[in-house]
Amino acid sequence: MIYRFISLALLATLPIASAQSELDIRAHEAPVVCAPGTGQVQVTVTGVTNGGILAVELYRPSKRDFLKKKSRIHRIRVAAQDGQQTVCFAPQPPGRYAVATYHDKNANRDLDQKINFMPKEPFGLSTNPKLRWGLPKFDEADFELPAEGAAITIQLVK
Repeated sequence: MIYRFISLALLATLPIASAQSELDIRAHEAPVVCAPGTGQVQVTVTGVTNGGILAVELYRPSKRDFLKKKSRIHRIRVAAQDGQQTVCFAPQPPGRYAVATYHDKNANRDLDQKINFMPKEPFGLSTNPKLRWGLPKFDEADFELPAEGAAITIQLVK
């Protein structure tokens, strides 16, 4: 009985990380204010649930380094909230780009993966391809960004 009391007392002292101020989201990871027609990439992510961090990443064309730091232009992180969330990247030159997003449910700032390297946490790409035996190549996830900008919607897959 005393062990139960001690463990409950210890649990009561643990901090609860639910507010964005308690999440490890850094200033350089903030989205810009959305301004249609300015060359921005506006990304709406659906299927988000409350808690943790929603990460949205913009990539330049790359055959070898897609979904790796070398080809990532910018990563936005925001507190994950139920429903859909929209974030915008700063204006980019027209061209081909891809977006990847994931719901970092445990807020460890990393995409947790299964043994086969597939995402363990909800994940999505700009063209909403089905994930089968591996992650798609850039050419299977890219979209055209015209001078006036683009708006895309990504459905998280669990």
